[in-house]
Amino acid sequence: MTAFVPAFRPDGTVLNLAEPQTSDIVWPEIANSLSKIARFNGRYSCPAYVVAQHCVMGADAIFNETGDAIAAGYFLLHDAREVFIGDMIRPMQRLLSLHLDTYLEPELSVRLCIDRIGWKIDAAIFKAARLPHLTTMPDYQHVVDAMDDRMLRAETIAFFGQHAAEHVPAADLPAPKLTGALKPWGPMKAEEAWLARLSRYLGIDARAGVPASDRRELKGGANNGGSA
Repeated sequence: MTAFVPAFRPDGTVLNLAEPQTSDIVWPEIANSLSKIARFNGRYSCPAYVVAQHCVMGADAIFNETGDAIAAGYFLLHDAREVFIGDMIRPMQRLLSLHLDTYLEPELSVRLCIDRIGWKIDAAIFKAARLPHLTTMPDYQHVVDAMDDRMLRAETIAFFGQHAAEHVPAADLPAPKLTGALKPWGPMKAEEAWLARLSRYLGIDARAGVPASDRRELKGGANNGGSA
C-alpha cells in the first residue's frame, strides 16, 4: 500500500506527495511558487533571486548556445519539483550526508534519497509536459546538469563575489551565454517569464495546461545517439 503524505495545494486541499499525479501539475501554480523560492536560501545582500529566474535564464542560455528548444524546456522544468519538496541547498545536502553516513550505509545518501523522492514528482511533471523522463534522455540530462553547475557558478560570482567561486563547481566550463545581467527580477516578472518560456520552448499554453502540438523532435534519447 502506498503511503499517504498530505501536502497543501493553493486552495487548501491536499495532494499525496508520495504518489503525485499529472493532475497535480498546474503550470500557473508551478510558476507562482518558483517565483517565491529564493536561491542560496536568500543569503546574499540584494533582493531575492528566485528559482523561477534561475530556470528562465539557464533555459535561455541553453537556447542561445544550442538552438534546441527541448533542451531549454528541460532546464526550465528541472527545478519544478522544488514547488513540492522545497529547495534543499547543496551545503545542507552534504551536511546531512555526513551525519547520516554515521548511522546508515554510505549508499543511502541524502542525494540518493532526494533523487528517489524527486523522480516520482519529475515523472508527473514531464508527463504533464508530454516529455520523456529526463533520466531516459542522457544527452539532455548532460546539458541540464552542466548548465545547472554553470549557472550556480555565475550566480555565486554575481551575488557573493569572485572570491566565492572557489567553493562551487564548473571552473573548467565556460560562463553561460546569458540574455541580460544576473540581477533579481522580483517575483511577478520571474513568474511571467517562466510561463512565457513554457510556451516558447515547449508549446504549452498555461491556460490550457497542454502542449499546443506534438510536432517537437526529441533528440536526446538513449537509443538514437542524438546530441543536444
